[in-house]
Amino acid sequence: MYKKSYRQILVGRFMSGMIGLDEMFGELYEAGGALDEALVPELLAGARKDNYILAAAEADYGAALLREYRKYCEQRKSGVTRQTDYGIWRGIPREQIPWYPTLYEDLCDDCGKCVSFCPEKVFAFTEDDQGVYVASPLKCQVGCAECARICPQKAIAFPPRTVLQAFGG
Repeated sequence: MYKKSYRQILVGRFMSGMIGLDEMFGELYEAGGALDEALVPELLAGARKDNYILAAAEADYGAALLREYRKYCEQRKSGVTRQTDYGIWRGIPREQIPWYPTLYEDLCDDCGKCVSFCPEKVFAFTEDDQGVYVASPLKCQVGCAECARICPQKAIAFPPRTVLQAFGG
């Protein structure tokens, strides 16, 4: 049985698990797919073959898929065959474990404590330094939630620890 790839990508401000992106990106890359906004409808159609994309979130998914495809193309050109090696946790590739922070914009006062606290650089300031966002969610150490503890506004949340039980945690 053929198993399709799985990766989690940042869609808007939330992570979303997606199936079959590596295969779709590979086909587009081999066909010389463009790297501009005109490719978004094709990316969405390809992603929908294996994933449910809520119509209300289509713009966020389109932007995320284009961003991920551009990264994929850069890596292929440089000879890198895998997106990023986030490591293994208890025998499972990190990108398959749904453990990462959610930052609630309505609560966050952009103090930056999470940015300076996290040694994994999960959080960052926006390019204009006007806000904080989750820049590298899959770099978050599985089971760690210390940033949520130190956040004075309680703007950071994690899944319940029970989700790790399915992965032997």
